[in-house]
Amino acid sequence: MTLVKRDYLAILTEAFAAPVVVERPSGCGRVYVVLGASWDASEEAKAQAKADAKGIAAAAKKLGKIWQAKSHYGDRNALYVGYDNHTGYELGKGTAIERVLKAHGIDCYRNEHGD
Repeated sequence: MTLVKRDYLAILTEAFAAPVVVERPSGCGRVYVVLGASWDASEEAKAQAKADAKGIAAAAKKLGKIWQAKSHYGDRNALYVGYDNHTGYELGKGTAIERVLKAHGIDCYRNEHGD
């Protein structure tokens, strides 16, 4: 099994610089991009997801971003995007970050939790 080597710092820098399209507000709450392979993924995919999470966590620390092994709401391996105060901006930012990470082959999804 060979893991894909990625420049996580460059990827995360690109992700946070990606253009944001404001989305329809759905209330107030925290927005995350959660990394990880699905429960039925192959062992190789799970190993890659674990390596990706470790790499993104280190890059987030270098960039001063918040990485949570367990988020406020229980998500594992969550990159905190921000608090959407009914503007839709942080929702759009989360979608932009998710899009960039997926373009680089990183398994992830945007998740939000209302207050």
